Amino acid sequence: MRKLAIAAFSFSAAIFAANFIFSRDTALYAALFFALAGAAVLGVRLKSLRAIVISAFAAAVGFAVFALHYDLTVSRAHQLAGQTRVFAFSLLEDPREHEGYTSVNARLEIDGYPHLKCILYASEDEMDALRGGDRIEAELKLSAADIRYGLHTDRYNAKDVYLTGTLKGEIRKVGRRISVASLSSEAADRIARRMDELFDRTVSPFIKAMIIGEKSDLYDDDALYVSLSRAGLMHVAAVSGMHVSFLIAFLRFLLGKGKRSALVCILLAWTFVAVSGMTPSAVRAAFMQAMLLLAPFFNRENDPITSLSAALAVLLLINPFAAASTSLQLSFSAMLGIVLFFEKIQELLMRPFEKGKAARALSAPLGVVSCSLSVMAFSLPVTALSFGYISVLSPVTNLLCLWAVPICFIGAFAAGVFAGVPVLGKLLVFVVTELVRYLIAVCRFIASLGFSAVYLPKWIIALWAIVFLLSIAAVFIMKLKPAYKLLFPCTVAVLGLLLPQIVLRTYYRSARETITAIDVGQGQCVSVVCGNSAVVIDCGSTSYAEYNAGDCAAAYLKSCGVKKIDAVVFTHLHADHANGYKRLSNLMEIGKVVIPENVDNADPLLWEILYCAKSHGTETDFVSKSRMEKYGDMRLLLLENETDGDMNERCMPLIVSVDDYDLIITGDSPASREKELAAMGDLSGIDALIVGHHGSKSASCEEFLSDIAGGKAIVSVGKNYYGMPATEVLERLETFGYTVYRTDLDGNVEIRVDG
Repeated sequence: MRKLAIAAFSFSAAIFAANFIFSRDTALYAALFFALAGAAVLGVRLKSLRAIVISAFAAAVGFAVFALHYDLTVSRAHQLAGQTRVFAFSLLEDPREHEGYTSVNARLEIDGYPHLKCILYASEDEMDALRGGDRIEAELKLSAADIRYGLHTDRYNAKDVYLTGTLKGEIRKVGRRISVASLSSEAADRIARRMDELFDRTVSPFIKAMIIGEKSDLYDDDALYVSLSRAGLMHVAAVSGMHVSFLIAFLRFLLGKGKRSALVCILLAWTFVAVSGMTPSAVRAAFMQAMLLLAPFFNRENDPITSLSAALAVLLLINPFAAASTSLQLSFSAMLGIVLFFEKIQELLMRPFEKGKAARALSAPLGVVSCSLSVMAFSLPVTALSFGYISVLSPVTNLLCLWAVPICFIGAFAAGVFAGVPVLGKLLVFVVTELVRYLIAVCRFIASLGFSAVYLPKWIIALWAIVFLLSIAAVFIMKLKPAYKLLFPCTVAVLGLLLPQIVLRTYYRSARETITAIDVGQGQCVSVVCGNSAVVIDCGSTSYAEYNAGDCAAAYLKSCGVKKIDAVVFTHLHADHANGYKRLSNLMEIGKVVIPENVDNADPLLWEILYCAKSHGTETDFVSKSRMEKYGDMRLLLLENETDGDMNERCMPLIVSVDDYDLIITGDSPASREKELAAMGDLSGIDALIVGHHGSKSASCEEFLSDIAGGKAIVSVGKNYYGMPATEVLERLETFGYTVYRTDLDGNVEIRVDG
């Protein structure tokens, strides 16, 4: 078994290296190098070198598999990218509706090509009549999924998706092709509908996410999503290895522990994994459970390290690009921590208690704590690097909640089966509902605590992760007492989080006045911190952005020590300026929201903002005429709304004044509005400007730039299709003597007024 572990680990390490270090071509050279190295060592014929031989050949296979898979998928996808013609597809699921569009996973059917997986995009009603398993023909424009906005991304390839297609003509249904994927999708949809029928809408999103991985409704309930994430219980609402373990344990309890029941358990576990979407963590758990259950058939003992490494190798063999999947990284890092540290930590925590009633009473809760700490050993750095925050109270959340999760998980399925049975069905629904409400209440309480999640800049988090992992490695090297082996990395982790926060908050408090264009991708968000006052102007990013503008704003402000936002001011209610408000309002206390009066009253974004404001007790203020707002030593001159032209251009410009430093923000105002502003009065006292419309050529006219007469110009921009910032705008800024900063190149752009 250990030979399998060595081979699987080396194969997987090569795949990870090929993804993050090598290219397709250099991976082939690496494969050749390791093959030759293995052959050279093989010639020595020493038993002590067998591990090196196995490792070298396995690594060679890993690099070769990566290159071959690249040729069969990415290279073929690039050959089709840019073409607009009629293509044939089979749908792998029912189309999913989003805000303003519909998407569906499909498999391309072209002779001579492998069946490449593709995501098709269309308007809201163009796919209404389609279902999973349908074969269609339609005119589409295909794009390579690994190239977005001119830059490389591994987001789609990690999910085994290599193309995206935009509908350009009518869809023609030509038949049906039933597949495991379409059947699994249909089963998941039926279970989701059943849960909606049985459970109250306040708990059904959580239940559906927990039992089948259907999270669309959970994401819609942003307050719940934020609470689960910050409290550290989001792993319960995403089908993972834990859920597979619950299922296997329950089935073994019902069916016994014989060989026949083992086979039934394996079959049902893989059925559950297929229905829940074949997530890497669930596949990993099903594979490991299968090895555990099959071990007696071959008179072998199960080895967790071998099972874990073999499961990883199988997943990467199927799709080498899955190495970039955060889900896969979290699952395997968490399981590795459990395998290596769980028993040792539990033994250490139980040591002070003698055998007896105290030991028996504390065994379960200390087991939960031990499991949480062991999981965090490797998954915590992955979580921090992926999401930009650390849920420091997750062990407490797990201690309070994990006992109820298996009851909810099994109970929800049982409620669906026995719903028609008098008394029993209603009792199951009642028990599950109340337990889920308990879980949600605990998460909301813990998330409301100011110290439940720690936010730090990405470079500090990366440094902290490295130091923390080194401290764990040091435990294996240094000769320490058992208690110190646990205490040392925990101390390093805590100090590594506390000290940067103290330094950062001291730094920003010493500045007192800081104006920041926060990097939110293709969108805009500007924060102004002046003493104890904080204002946010705009908070939004495009729907295709990789992160939420509200998350970015909250993470930055919290890392600066800001606890409350006095006001959020919108120049206008376009998505890339305002769609992050819901997330921001769920993460931070906001005193007031200021909105231009000339907005479209039928705009869904307006009603979303008003609903969020009402639910959090935030004052709403509509502005039509020019007026001055004051927050501490900060002044905001809100200028009269534009009333003509496109709704996106009807903006409320404003001038932010901190001491004698002035910043002008025009939103997406067109050049005609800029000329009006220049004609209204002398703008030569302006020290900096947020370049209009993200650097679009429709703004930043010569009259406006000339009247301000130079200074700092900040372009809030990200990956986009629109050619922003326009070359002519950058040239005009240079001509008029501006120093240009860009959030896509410089990240958060800070202006320390007193510095």
